[in-house]
Amino acid sequence: MYKNGKCKAAAIICYLFTWIGWVIAFIIRDKDDELSLHHLNQGLILAIIASAATLITRLRGLFATVGDIIDVAVLVLCIMGIVRAAKGSDEPLPFVGEIKLL
Repeated sequence: MYKNGKCKAAAIICYLFTWIGWVIAFIIRDKDDELSLHHLNQGLILAIIASAATLITRLRGLFATVGDIIDVAVLVLCIMGIVRAAKGSDEPLPFVGEIKLL
């Protein structure tokens, strides 16, 4: 469980608005809360993947289709992350949950 409401808010915000939301969540987080750090890590990975998908989409043709598919997958994972953050779950997201950057 979260230590306080600020930690839960940070965990949810990190999935919203990609980089802007992640930076805001990183600033307001409680440095001692492991659960919010877990969600910050997953939010960072999704933001990186979304940025790469945006670059791929700009290449046109088949690459644009692949980039769009990745964008939809990231959106689905963000929604799953928001739901898990709201519940206070530390269950990792599929495909990206085992990657640790933070």
